[in-house]
Amino acid sequence: MNDDGYTLAEMLAALAILGMAIGGLGLVVSLIARQQLTANRTHMQLLNGRAADRALTLWLADVDAETLTGDSRSLSAACGLASCSALLEADKARTALILKGRLGPARRFRLRQRDVRFGYVADQGVVAGWPQPAVSGEEGLKETLHAVRLAAPGAAVPLAVARAWTREPRDCQFDAIIGACRVAAP
Repeated sequence: MNDDGYTLAEMLAALAILGMAIGGLGLVVSLIARQQLTANRTHMQLLNGRAADRALTLWLADVDAETLTGDSRSLSAACGLASCSALLEADKARTALILKGRLGPARRFRLRQRDVRFGYVADQGVVAGWPQPAVSGEEGLKETLHAVRLAAPGAAVPLAVARAWTREPRDCQFDAIIGACRVAAP
């Protein structure tokens, strides 16, 4: 016999080493794919949350904030001659925000949490319904709506916050003390 070639034992050892190397590469690729899937899922959740935040902000800018009425699951306001609405629809796993604007069909946004509620940020803090009933003895004071927010109960950070822009009349003389326009004296 000649010692020029590989023996059967050497060839089997080389094949075993090659098989382990390919198996290790496959394992590394599957771990990277799993991490990418988790990162992609988180990215899509953030995009969906940002889309809902932006859509609610644009919806609130398009409606008349003075006519806004709502509770923890829905809100509506006048937008021109039509009535615009926002509704939270819950299913088993998550909540959907449905916005009906002035034009076009209703738009639907999937939120990443269940049991999401509207909250109304006013002078006294976050309240569950808007407008707030007047407190006896304070008929002259009207609470101002600053923002509408979407949050799950117990969540540290709201999913969306839409600022309510107040529209002042053209001849408004804003008084910083009372926080509203005052009537111009002739």
